[in-house]
Amino acid sequence: MSSKQAEIEANANSWQRNLAKRFALEKWAERGLALLGSIPILITLSLTILLLLETVLFFQDVSLWRFLTDTQWTPLFAANPQYGILVLASATLMVSVIAAVTAIPIGVLAAVYLAEYATPDLRRFLKPALEALSGIPTVVFGYFALIFFTPFLRNFFPELSAFNSLSAGIIVGILITPTISSLSEEALRNVPTTLRDGAYALGFTKSEMALKILIPAAFPGIIASITLAISQALGETMIVAIAAGQHPNLTLNPLVPVETMTAFIIQISLGTVTFGSTAFKTIFTVGTVLFIITLVLNSFGNWLIRRTQKDITGILTPKAESLESKTPARSAAEEIAFTKTLGERTKNPQDKMADQPDRLWRDEAFRILALIAAFMGILMLLILFFDLARRGLPQIDWQFLTSFSSRKANESGILAPLMGTIWLLVLTAIFVIPIGVGAAIYLEEYYSDHWLSRLIEINIANLAAVPSIIYGLLGLELFVRYLKPLTGGGTILAAGLTLTVIVLPTVIIASRSALRDIPESIREGGVAVGMTKGQMLLNLVVPAALPGLLTGILLALSRAVGETAALIAVGAVAWVRFIPDLQSQYTALPVQIFYWLQEVDTEVQNNAAAATIVLIILVLLLNVAAVFLREFYRREIKLF
Repeated sequence: MSSKQAEIEANANSWQRNLAKRFALEKWAERGLALLGSIPILITLSLTILLLLETVLFFQDVSLWRFLTDTQWTPLFAANPQYGILVLASATLMVSVIAAVTAIPIGVLAAVYLAEYATPDLRRFLKPALEALSGIPTVVFGYFALIFFTPFLRNFFPELSAFNSLSAGIIVGILITPTISSLSEEALRNVPTTLRDGAYALGFTKSEMALKILIPAAFPGIIASITLAISQALGETMIVAIAAGQHPNLTLNPLVPVETMTAFIIQISLGTVTFGSTAFKTIFTVGTVLFIITLVLNSFGNWLIRRTQKDITGILTPKAESLESKTPARSAAEEIAFTKTLGERTKNPQDKMADQPDRLWRDEAFRILALIAAFMGILMLLILFFDLARRGLPQIDWQFLTSFSSRKANESGILAPLMGTIWLLVLTAIFVIPIGVGAAIYLEEYYSDHWLSRLIEINIANLAAVPSIIYGLLGLELFVRYLKPLTGGGTILAAGLTLTVIVLPTVIIASRSALRDIPESIREGGVAVGMTKGQMLLNLVVPAALPGLLTGILLALSRAVGETAALIAVGAVAWVRFIPDLQSQYTALPVQIFYWLQEVDTEVQNNAAAATIVLIILVLLLNVAAVFLREFYRREIKLF
């Protein structure tokens, strides 16, 4: 064998060894990604087991009959405690009904305006403004309901209590409006244009077309959006805890204080209930009831959305039997006559309605109502920001930003909660980015499409809609209680892990969407030049999806920054006069705002307004970065 042949053979052997090493490495990487992809399943199992375990223990102390039939709720009383869930359930239902009555007309009308009336430029402005409502921390809405909206409602209802379900319900309705408008607009825009053209050909005005054709055609999708929004209202915690009160009261009067299921969990979390006591088990039992209700609503809403997509697809792609003519074929003369009358029918209907001013008036009134609904989000944001600026801006100075909290309101600052928020933001990012993106890559790129993958997808969608206070209970049991040797108990580390679990479904869903939007030609190009799957993902797909991945991560982190209820459940405290570290007591901006709002002193509440401004600035910075990356992402996609 010549030296040249030996060199060629050595190179060939070396290439084969390198390829074998790469395949082995990629196999291990795939196993690692599979492990990350199983985490949502583990979260669901952990959540279900922990809730059911404590619930079973609760019913060993309290009978199911008492739980369902007692008409009072006093589990903290030492003598003769009452456990009537009906008291909390009725309050939760009343707040949710008020929220639905507020949000459904506004959300649907806004969706109609965005889908049918708004120009593309106006839609690009209005839709993010409306959706910005859902990005604002709920503790801010609680502040708004208590400090501004309840005094405003007293002009119409003088007997209104300081804490009441009417104010809380309306503000919760404002919070869930973007969910209805965004999903309903999508359902409306998916209705085939041919149905609109058919309505106009019959002489309908735009409002008549919307009411008689468009909304009925998109009805399942609209119902799905309402279902998901009501589920969100049922699980809302901070608005009802701040504005509706914490007084268990079996009543249908919306003007008096009540206590919802979520507010009760917060009330117990604020106290010093002993682990393992009946009162401790009670919050898990209430959480189980809330979890089951929201799970059923979320599953039904997601099923309706998928059903609507199939129905719309069926409309767009007629089935074979629908192509069979059920009426006799027209003769040539009849076809010519039909064509002539069709031309007459498709003329601008307003030309033919000059003698029908009432129809034109109703059409214009409907357009104005839809316009007002679409601008409702901006109006509420302006009122909120104006009130915050009036109360909070005079309080903000260098001393406020660099001082610890104090019993003297004029000397109090937000250094500890601000540092706590930054700690939580960093920790959540460190945990959620590799887990969320890794799970998304595995589920989207490696996992085959069958019934189990669809089940996992539904599971992740349901996890994204689980109320955060339920995750707080999971964090309390798992990270604070069972993993105390690792986390130190109620520390920033436990809180960061809890926030990671809360925002993980959002990161996975957004990352899968970003990966799914990458054209298949990119993947095929990588395979064509001899790349392995790992090389193709690492060098082509993930870089191309990077703006979309970062957008989802930033939106998830903005939610983590504003989270309050779960942090209270896992041990965030009211007063901290030191800069927290990884395993110390801590507080965060939303938690500090919540505790300040419990004070009746106006100066303290003005401090809450100032802290709210700082919190909103942090959230808006993350959201603006996300919007900027999303627009960049869209431009990049157009280049493909």
